[in-house]
Amino acid sequence: MTQTSSTPAPPSFARTTIRWGLYPFSWGIILAAFYLIQTSAADPRTIWGVTAGTLAVLYLVIEFFFPYERRWVMSWRSFLADLKFIVGNNLTIAALSALLAMFTITISGDLSGPASNWSQPIQLVACLLIFEACNYTIHRFMHEGRGGFGRFLWRTHSVHHLPPRLYLVMHAVFHPINGIIIQGMVIVTPIWLMGYDQEVVVMFLIINGMHGLISHFNVDVRMGWANYLFIGPELHRYHHSANFNEAKNYGATLSIYDQLFGTFIYHPGVPPKELGVHPDTGLPEYERFIEVMTLPFRKV
Repeated sequence: MTQTSSTPAPPSFARTTIRWGLYPFSWGIILAAFYLIQTSAADPRTIWGVTAGTLAVLYLVIEFFFPYERRWVMSWRSFLADLKFIVGNNLTIAALSALLAMFTITISGDLSGPASNWSQPIQLVACLLIFEACNYTIHRFMHEGRGGFGRFLWRTHSVHHLPPRLYLVMHAVFHPINGIIIQGMVIVTPIWLMGYDQEVVVMFLIINGMHGLISHFNVDVRMGWANYLFIGPELHRYHHSANFNEAKNYGATLSIYDQLFGTFIYHPGVPPKELGVHPDTGLPEYERFIEVMTLPFRKV
């Protein structure tokens, strides 16, 4: 899966605007959604769906016209490989995840827990911190693969790291077991136990979803100082590096735990030399769908 390095396209006015303006603009969309959640009679589930859909379409269009690394652009071969995961996962895990998110939003107003009497800003901060603490712990454990269970989790999670490219559609490449762990253990369970307000749950899902999308973005987006708080493309590209020593940045939305525990890798404006997994790992190419789906249950 060796790739040759390429030079990013020279910046134009449009690229410069996207580079520095898209992330703040995305937050503008999020803040508009927050305002509607608090002031309008619209169903919060509708606001969540429309906001997520708007961001996804916006990012897909921008990525198509303004790719950052040409070597990471989706090819017909990679699209056909991605399509198997899109169809398989969307008919199962993605559909269940969407239903689970809708269900969680619906019941969140009736749940009680330690956070029920907190103000909504404090609830939102707590929701982000608790989610990321759970995600960071499980995600790092998956990558370090200690013990039999750890190696099983790595084989499950490694599916997401097999593609030698990084772009939005590739975000759908994952194993269903990995999706169940993330959706069930990391996202939904803490929400159910803590008793957050419905508005807070929607706000969290929107913030988390936006960073999940933009972190896989093959567009030259710079976040500057915000990288020390949130996970974006500059950080997450290194998480997908084929170089094990720099494949860190385990956060999904927040980068603070990576900084606290020494796994923060940040090289502004410099992309990794190679993405994917090293050939010596013995993992299959991700185009081999059946081999990939059975990977967690085989020794490599």
